[in-house]
Amino acid sequence: MNITVKNVPDSVYRVIKREAKRKRRSFNAEIIQALESEAADAERRRQLTNLRKELDRFAESIPPLDDSTPLIREDRGR
Repeated sequence: MNITVKNVPDSVYRVIKREAKRKRRSFNAEIIQALESEAADAERRRQLTNLRKELDRFAESIPPLDDSTPLIREDRGR
């Protein structure tokens, strides 16, 4: 897929160009890498949000635990 990006700030352009040169990549390859990295991060954040919701639902399904203080005191008395 081809896209066009307009009005890229000079500072962003310079950083991407410098990183591309440092990594011996073309400017285009560096932009694709940055987009792939951001897409992967966004997907991980989405999955993490779903996992947190699932964990919250699981935690709510567990009955509350009784106070363990009497059991600890009893065990210490042995």
